[in-house]
Amino acid sequence: MEPKFQTSFIPKKVAAPAVSFGGIKPSRSGSHIGSGIFMTIATVLFLVSVAALVGSYLWRGYLVNQQDTLKKDLADREQQFNISLMTQLKSINVQIDTARQLLVNHIAVSQIFGILSKFTIQDVRFLSMDLSTPASAQGHNAGGGVTITMTGRGTNLSAVAFQSDVLDSLGDYGLTNIVKNPIISDPSVDQTGLVSFGFTATVDPASLSYEQEIDGSSNSSANGSSNGSTTTSQ
Repeated sequence: MEPKFQTSFIPKKVAAPAVSFGGIKPSRSGSHIGSGIFMTIATVLFLVSVAALVGSYLWRGYLVNQQDTLKKDLADREQQFNISLMTQLKSINVQIDTARQLLVNHIAVSQIFGILSKFTIQDVRFLSMDLSTPASAQGHNAGGGVTITMTGRGTNLSAVAFQSDVLDSLGDYGLTNIVKNPIISDPSVDQTGLVSFGFTATVDPASLSYEQEIDGSSNSSANGSSNGSTTTSQ
């Protein structure tokens, strides 16, 4: 009796030959090691991010607390220094400075008449006067001066000539630095024999200072009081 062989139609797996690279056979455990390293790195980065977030939150809270503390200290200092009083004193100081500046820049026109009386001779009189100051002048420290323009009249030509001689020697009257460039112009004789003329000069603004006038009046009053008390004591 012949033996029977059972035939199967299921293909059998053929074992693939192991291929080696450089004599080293690949291991299945290498992929597991690589994935473990990546997981470790990802975990470390996550922990660092969480730590940075927590640190920034804590730092923000610290800064907010510091700001609140500084605001409180500032409020305490304001109460100590009395800010309202300081503001009031500052306003008063500005008003005082403004008043002082106005006093320094103010021109006392009345002092011009005292200056004119020092060099005007008896036979000459002035009929009209016009004052002008430079537009660029800023107080008494400006380079320009106060310009005086007047019309005058003399009893005769000799009187006007003598007046001109007086103007040439203002140093004898202590007016050299006060009255500058005095000029008599356009003399003319009218039917009555009187001589009309024009006059221009520049006056130092410092000599017309209202502040100086006040100081002079105060000094005069003080000297008068002193003389009066001395006379009484004698």
